[in-house]
Amino acid sequence: MQSTRLGQFTVYLDHSEEFHSLKREIFSGNAYYLELENLAPNILDGGAHIGLFTLYYKQLYPAATITAVEPLAENIVLLEQNIFENQLEGVTTDHVALADHDGAMKLYFDATPEKWFSTAGLHNGAWSGAQKSDSRTVPTKTLSSYLREQKFDLVKLDIEGAELGVIAESKALLSRSDQYLIEFHPRNGSKIEQLEKIFTDRGFKVQSEKTSRAGLQLLHAWS
Repeated sequence: MQSTRLGQFTVYLDHSEEFHSLKREIFSGNAYYLELENLAPNILDGGAHIGLFTLYYKQLYPAATITAVEPLAENIVLLEQNIFENQLEGVTTDHVALADHDGAMKLYFDATPEKWFSTAGLHNGAWSGAQKSDSRTVPTKTLSSYLREQKFDLVKLDIEGAELGVIAESKALLSRSDQYLIEFHPRNGSKIEQLEKIFTDRGFKVQSEKTSRAGLQLLHAWS
């Protein structure tokens, strides 16, 4: 484990190249920046990894309440270290994978010496199918389970190809969050238009744009 300064925060990490890639996207590129009406927003961080999105939104909105959802144990250690060492109040973690059903599934993660654990997800070989993977069984939880429990100002999802199934399962409850930021990973012929249609059918406005990572798009949906 190593650490570095990132603005007002100390960030603990295991993979420097991966950290700098995500830092450029989230902090330098402001890819997830939104102006929220509520200055003490309730946020769900789905696919929290080591917590960079959570740190970014605590910087923007110090009074935010954030539920950081992350299934991979190696990431959870660093996520909770980053929450504790930066004395983040109002942040809780849930050690599950977001999926289209409650239960358990295999979680696949990088088996190479690179250990690029931000790609951990429910599909063998990562969303592209090209990664050499190990797996272990983890508990799963639906987005609709969270939406039934509380209302959110923002739901962010970076869940490595599971997003279409997760949103489709929860479509009846999507109005329980005012806004969504979703990184879309095309796989097996899936298209972002399918995701957009679920939201527009529920009365949301949508906008999509390419991200700094090849082949991926960021969808913003708001009511």
